[in-house]
Amino acid sequence: MAWSDLPTDRPLRILAVVEWYPPAYRAGGPIRSVHNLMRLLQAQTPHHLEVVCGNRDLGDSDPLEGVPVDAIHDQDGIAVTYRSEVSLAWWREKLRGSDDAPAPDVLYLNSLFSVPFALQPLRAARELGTRVVLAPRGMLGAGALAIKPVKKKLFLTVAQWLGWFRDVRWHASTEVEAADVRKAFPRADIAVAQNVPLPTPDPLETPAREEVVWVALGRIHPIKNLHFALEALQNVDLTRREVVVELVGPAEDEVYLGQLLGMAKPGLKVVHRGPVPPQELGKVWGRAHALLMPTTHENFGHAVVEAWAHGRPVLLSDQTPWRDLKRNDLGWELPLDRAVWVEGLSEALNWSPELWGRMSEACRAKHRALVEDAGLVAANRALFERPSLGSPAPSA
Repeated sequence: MAWSDLPTDRPLRILAVVEWYPPAYRAGGPIRSVHNLMRLLQAQTPHHLEVVCGNRDLGDSDPLEGVPVDAIHDQDGIAVTYRSEVSLAWWREKLRGSDDAPAPDVLYLNSLFSVPFALQPLRAARELGTRVVLAPRGMLGAGALAIKPVKKKLFLTVAQWLGWFRDVRWHASTEVEAADVRKAFPRADIAVAQNVPLPTPDPLETPAREEVVWVALGRIHPIKNLHFALEALQNVDLTRREVVVELVGPAEDEVYLGQLLGMAKPGLKVVHRGPVPPQELGKVWGRAHALLMPTTHENFGHAVVEAWAHGRPVLLSDQTPWRDLKRNDLGWELPLDRAVWVEGLSEALNWSPELWGRMSEACRAKHRALVEDAGLVAANRALFERPSLGSPAPSA
């Protein structure tokens, strides 16, 4: 069905599909992306919003506690269904609609590779003519495609050949991600809409100065490239101040986690805090001086924006969309060159209290600007309401 045929005489029915949704939190950024977008649409539009998700958290075999399963329930104005299982037949029935639950006007997908929560509903949508918006969530970035590259290249080749994503509107978080989509699907209909940040939290106290705490927030996985930063720290003078690197997130690769923990040395502690629920992250940021993110690819970086929200500078690779950070007192972004990182980490280790305070204020101001950006609201609404609307890539 063409986007120009969207009904104009009533609010749209938008169905978001995501494998994990709050109270799930272990999958990190994708959960926050969808949840924040739904909250924005709920506050800014008259549309009927629905979410279908799994009833388990990432890596858990037990169902989420305290949520009804296989039944629609209201969650602050959004209809949410936590499914114990789904199938192609179930998705066909869901998208076909009924008297009690009319068919959605737009289906919003948040994965490329998930069979139950992307490919099955996509197939059902194509059969029934349902419009589809798909957010690849960084899965088409070079760093992500480098993991299991043969399997992913075969998948993309088959998808192009069979036209699985024909007529899909792609939601790119930045112009960088839009370029990644274009590389894989040259004729793609792409809308650029920056991810929605969390509301601004209350200010935190300045962390203690006895030691420097850098937090790495997210999945413990080789794509996050945490070993690179720890290898650089092996060549940083740590005789005057101790550095603590806190790994906050689920260990998807236990062998890799062991490798990271084994890189501790005198003056350098490496600790794994495990996954932390969003409502408890304030404690993590309260003792942190900065975010450490030497990633090989990040299409947006919710952890970056969360760090700024709490007044914490960021130490990034140049493989995220954020630029000009040092010039704007927000941290820095550096190429993945070990000597360059040794120099940058040495400098960050010796930030004066006055400089750190100035950076903290700049970070909170940056976050406020992101939250209050009217263009962000308009671009995210336009994903569903009218032909593609681009927006500029993030900058400092």
